[in-house]
Amino acid sequence: MRPLPKALLFDLGGVIVPWVGLIEISRLTGQSEADVSAIMAKTPCFNAYEIGACSTDDFLAAAYNVFDLNLNKDQFAQLWNQWVKSPYDGTRSALLKLGHRFQIACLSNTNESHWSHLSAAHNIIDVFKDGAYASHIIKAAKPQAAAWNITLEDMGLNPKDIWFFDDTMANIDAARKLGIESFHVDRDVGVLPLLRELGLLKND
Repeated sequence: MRPLPKALLFDLGGVIVPWVGLIEISRLTGQSEADVSAIMAKTPCFNAYEIGACSTDDFLAAAYNVFDLNLNKDQFAQLWNQWVKSPYDGTRSALLKLGHRFQIACLSNTNESHWSHLSAAHNIIDVFKDGAYASHIIKAAKPQAAAWNITLEDMGLNPKDIWFFDDTMANIDAARKLGIESFHVDRDVGVLPLLRELGLLKND
């Protein structure tokens, strides 16, 4: 049996909350999700927005221009946040319970708009009582090692002290290279089934 950590560190999209942006842009444009993802990856403002190097207005303008959407910019801005859904059922209460036994924090590749929406609309950021690390605030995004190093230093922890949960294998692989015990989450169901499987929610 593996020793329990001091802290649990969670990604947000696909782990704590569903994010359906790729699916919805694919539906709106008729392009595959892989093509949508590729377009985002090669559009500078998408990556810059995640590390706080692009304003929300500039990002929305770039996104609106790069995709052939039958929407006005205000409609796209509204949808951009609506594609971040409420937490997976039972996840918020589970995190609150875990917070009595572990340090609880999140490390998310996100942006100014989504971060504000998560806090205001879904009341989820406050659950992470020991640290809420957003890429646009810390100016580093996964899978860059700096994202974890900043988080660990701020929390006063070593890699062996935490378990990390993410839905993207590139991030899992990068965390493991740093010596962090990491677990891949099925984004179709979120992290709750995995927490039960690991025995972290014995009485849930």
